[in-house]
Amino acid sequence: MTQLKSFMIGDRKVGGLLDPVFIIAEIGINHLGDVELCTRMIEAAAAAGADAVKLQTVDADESYTKGTSSYNEFKGKELDDVAIMQMIQLAAKLNVILFSTPGDFASLKRMIKLGMPAVKISSGLMTNVPLIKEAARHKLPLIISTGLAYEKEISEVIDVAQKNGAQGLAILKCTALYPAPDDSINLSAIPTMRDRFGVSIGYSDHTLDDLACIASVALGASIIEKHFTIDRSLPGADHSISMETKPFSRMVKEIRRLQLMRGTGYIQPTREEEIARPERHRCLVAKVDIGVGEKFTADNVALLRPAQGNAGLPPSNYEKVLMCIATRELKQHDPINEDAIQKL
Repeated sequence: MTQLKSFMIGDRKVGGLLDPVFIIAEIGINHLGDVELCTRMIEAAAAAGADAVKLQTVDADESYTKGTSSYNEFKGKELDDVAIMQMIQLAAKLNVILFSTPGDFASLKRMIKLGMPAVKISSGLMTNVPLIKEAARHKLPLIISTGLAYEKEISEVIDVAQKNGAQGLAILKCTALYPAPDDSINLSAIPTMRDRFGVSIGYSDHTLDDLACIASVALGASIIEKHFTIDRSLPGADHSISMETKPFSRMVKEIRRLQLMRGTGYIQPTREEEIARPERHRCLVAKVDIGVGEKFTADNVALLRPAQGNAGLPPSNYEKVLMCIATRELKQHDPINEDAIQKL
């Protein structure tokens, strides 16, 4: 398994296999431009165990053509700088990190001015190389979703981010369908992307439950992004595909448990297994009483699990011991060790 370097987002170490999975509650514009609603969502996300909450900071006139569904969805739902700073301060009080996806240069400039510690690039912005260059030049960590993208495009955007100074980089496996059907998810790409691109890999989810998020962690995802709301019945395009507080909290607990199960990737016994090894493996013991000078044979040598603290030689010595001579008396089930064997 490729071992990837960690990087910092605020005070959180992110991206390495042994770092805690960085779980992002994607609020986006589910707050609908309502400061009170946004406050409640951040509080709920923090209570559910999220490491971070993410907004979308968009000037609709800079990002979308007038009259399009995206323009209509974002127009009039902006939080002003005073409100965003209040949200940043609230998140800090709740020990979660708040950052955002900038939809345009003006929004990126606002994020930088307000001191957000990272920049998220959405799938729809992944080919917006000028915006990514500008974000990277501010020496911030970038998290880039890769929905809609070909492999060559992902490789190119990684190169752009790294060459322009991004201080930490992760890419997220993503399917940019809302909701995304199961046969479109392709989680097997996660380890492929990790080995192909050599940067931290996460997963941004648009399915309707937590299965893909949990499975992606098993496959090595170090970041999880999941749309979040306190009420799926609220108006707006993303509420219906978002996860509410209780299931989000359950997902967080399952991810934390699964990361413990995922372990280090090294193939070796645990410390507890090392202690148990001598008592679990078969070893050489006397099948019957054996006298001094008697030859060891298949009739008097057994391969048994030993009594506690009384292990004999491992089975790899079985054929070597046969036809050797006992140098001392052995009772039935005594361990056969080197001091009992002549010419081992």
